Amino acid sequence: MDTEEPQNCWEFWNCDMAVREKCPAYTTDSGKECWLVAGSLNKDPACPKVVHKIMHCWECPWFKKLNPEP
Repeated sequence: MDTEEPQNCWEFWNCDMAVREKCPAYTTDSGKECWLVAGSLNKDPACPKVVHKIMHCWECPWFKKLNPEP
């Protein structure tokens, strides 16, 4: 059984290739720090951030996973 942790936001969200190809975080290989990439809070209706109504990166479970509160 594969229990490997996701290494990038697109793996965490299980984005399909059509979404990945339009995502600035994917195209710049910035999946560990997608919140630093302009345009990564995508307006594409299939984008996980849109689907889950995440308005700000700090609300995102991926951001919280990589930036736990002290």
